[in-house]
Amino acid sequence: MRLLVFEFITGGGLIKQPLPASLLQEGYLMRNALLDDLRSIQGLEILLMQDVRLSRHDVELNIAWQIIMISAHTDMQALLLTRQTEYDAVWLIAPETDGILAFWCQYFSAQGKYLYTSGHAVVSQCQDKLATTRLLQSAGIACVPSDKYAHSASYRKGSWVLKVNDSVGCDQVYLVQSEPDWQRVVAILQDDKTYIIQPFIGGKSFSLSCLFYQGKAYYLCCNQQHINIEQQQFILTACTVNIQSKHQADYQKICQKIATALPQLFGYAGIDLIVSKTGEILVLEINPRLTTSYAGLKQALGINIAELVLNLHNTQGLLNTPRNQQVRVNIDLHGAYAG
Repeated sequence: MRLLVFEFITGGGLIKQPLPASLLQEGYLMRNALLDDLRSIQGLEILLMQDVRLSRHDVELNIAWQIIMISAHTDMQALLLTRQTEYDAVWLIAPETDGILAFWCQYFSAQGKYLYTSGHAVVSQCQDKLATTRLLQSAGIACVPSDKYAHSASYRKGSWVLKVNDSVGCDQVYLVQSEPDWQRVVAILQDDKTYIIQPFIGGKSFSLSCLFYQGKAYYLCCNQQHINIEQQQFILTACTVNIQSKHQADYQKICQKIATALPQLFGYAGIDLIVSKTGEILVLEINPRLTTSYAGLKQALGINIAELVLNLHNTQGLLNTPRNQQVRVNIDLHGAYAG
């Protein structure tokens, strides 16, 4: 099979603008972990998209592969249309922000290419955080309370989180704890963006790594997210993959409830949640794509997640994990790594 690997940040998606350092590091982590998994699978030919500003030597593969270099003069849509006979399927990693992931899902589906990620419809659903929260709540899944933010709103006493409704990760996610905080954050909000407001829930932030197929969920592990707050903005600095928790059975049930509510989810997805100080588990959002935690999964569990996704039609023995250890994935502007 000829597989196109398109990680949006490293693959030229931002070719006409500066590359944000934190997003670039996360893009490298996910892309390189995926390529490492793919290189051990027999019968694959890899076509890899890469921003011309990045080194060709940052990827080492021992399989048949080619690089498509993207420059500022490249029309990516036209180029991929011209080269569509060179690949049969696509593994896409892209942010939900501004509908980017949904757009490219639709683009490749229109070419008749098989996607090893969720399709356009469910991606569009998940990128709308408020709509997804309401859907999950109607399915009996506890979520962080969320409302649409009105630009004319005034500060109400308490601690609040303001975020773009289709943001990715910690991008444009702000903590407000006072009237001055409110004024500073409101001043930088963009009029053309839809924002949501949530009560700040004290507790710990986690993500669940899970595989989805035809309305079934295959829970892999829980990962702790290490988040700092700088100038009122949340910043993900690292995640610890495969932590042990007394809530494991609850996490499995949550994943299956999500699979039932969103049966079109396919392949790997990450579920962000908060465990409050009182032990309540509240879902924040669903990321229908690879997440940063993916970079530590092989080392933590001893399994090749990409190979499992390519063979989801045969789920026998899917959760047999030969290894069970914690792995810290660092998101460091001086070098991202898992170890």
